[in-house]
Amino acid sequence: MGRGRQKAKQTRAARKLKYLTTDTDYSQLQQELSSKKTSSAAEEEKAGAEEKDLDDYASWAAKSAAKAGKLKENVNSSLRAAMAKMAPAAEKEKL
Repeated sequence: MGRGRQKAKQTRAARKLKYLTTDTDYSQLQQELSSKKTSSAAEEEKAGAEEKDLDDYASWAAKSAAKAGKLKENVNSSLRAAMAKMAPAAEKEKL
């Protein structure tokens, strides 16, 4: 089917839907609209779950940062101790 015939057919179908359809099923429309409300409740529940996940992540990140800080302190103190042991040997070599 060519593009002209296809477009004409679509136009006919659109006009039929626009002008000739008068029997609206309001009960079905109400059901569709009420189901949208429940989906918004589901979205709120999902947002709450995402918030909880973010809170869990934030607490994990805080714990990890604290552990990293302690590890850094331990490494620094170990380096200071090693350098303190090496300092007298370096002074002897200078003499």
